[in-house]
Amino acid sequence: MKTRIRIPILAQYSGNNMKKYFFNILISVDQLANTIFAGDPDETISSRMGKRQGHCKICYIICRVLHWIEPEHCKKSIESDEGSDAVIK
Repeated sequence: MKTRIRIPILAQYSGNNMKKYFFNILISVDQLANTIFAGDPDETISSRMGKRQGHCKICYIICRVLHWIEPEHCKKSIESDEGSDAVIK
């Protein structure tokens, strides 16, 4: 007999709610990574790279790789109201 481990916090999520939950987790991990690399804590790496891709070779390469996954990903991800709290811009 198999024993199922139930995580109470996840029991309330199902279907689209579960997708939204994991999407929110991915966004928070993205923002954490941006913060670790001296960026604004409320901005994603894609937004930061999108703003700098014309001035930064590494940013351009990262945006080109992300373009294979989703066309114009960095451009769509730019948050013009975020980035002012970055240590390194």
